[in-house]
Amino acid sequence: MDHQEEFLEAVKHGDAQAVADLLRAQPELIRFADEYAKTGLHWAAETDQLETARVLLDAGADIEAVTTWGATPLDWAATMGSASVADLLLDRGTSGFTLIVAAALGKFEAVKTLVESAEDLSMHRRRGAPELPDDNWPADSAHIQNDVLSDAMYAAARNGHTAVVAYLLDHGATIDAKGIFGATGLHWAAINGHRETTELLLARGANLTIRDHRFNATPQDWANEGRHAEIAELLKAAE
Repeated sequence: MDHQEEFLEAVKHGDAQAVADLLRAQPELIRFADEYAKTGLHWAAETDQLETARVLLDAGADIEAVTTWGATPLDWAATMGSASVADLLLDRGTSGFTLIVAAALGKFEAVKTLVESAEDLSMHRRRGAPELPDDNWPADSAHIQNDVLSDAMYAAARNGHTAVVAYLLDHGATIDAKGIFGATGLHWAAINGHRETTELLLARGANLTIRDHRFNATPQDWANEGRHAEIAELLKAAE
């Protein structure tokens, strides 16, 4: 294993001491990124490795570095629901605290403030995603349709923030809004094991038969893929 691979492996496993030691020996590792331009800080964000992220930032990691698909560490922390690293990044002054980021992180009061104060939600549009439909973002996805409110609801559902989902639905979000791969919030709540969010979406009338664009699978299929048998049974019973 070379030092670059060793560095990323230490970050992924949250070995903050090993990361610090490697950076002392080879400071240039702070700029190393993998084939998708994911830096050490992106990887720390993905797995919510707080102490490792702090070591990386103290060593000069680029807080605004972007992946090949245009995500900063904050964007990626929000997508993965990594609240601890996201808070650290915000404390360190990162940009991009949008409605979608706030919803994905379950920051209810921030979501409420942004919804009630923003005259134009388009300024909160998802960063990094394409402007036109592609293999990952279908034409009827909330992002491509510039439906920020519904995109934020989908992001909250994906990470199991039920109160945020309910608030956004009450304020006009579309319950079956699609995100990446053309999957709905119900797909993602199911695969990630968020039973309470799944129950709310069912109670509000979410469509059980929508199939995503990538795998042609229903929310129940996604629950099975995530090995959440109870949620799969819940969805089956609701048909």
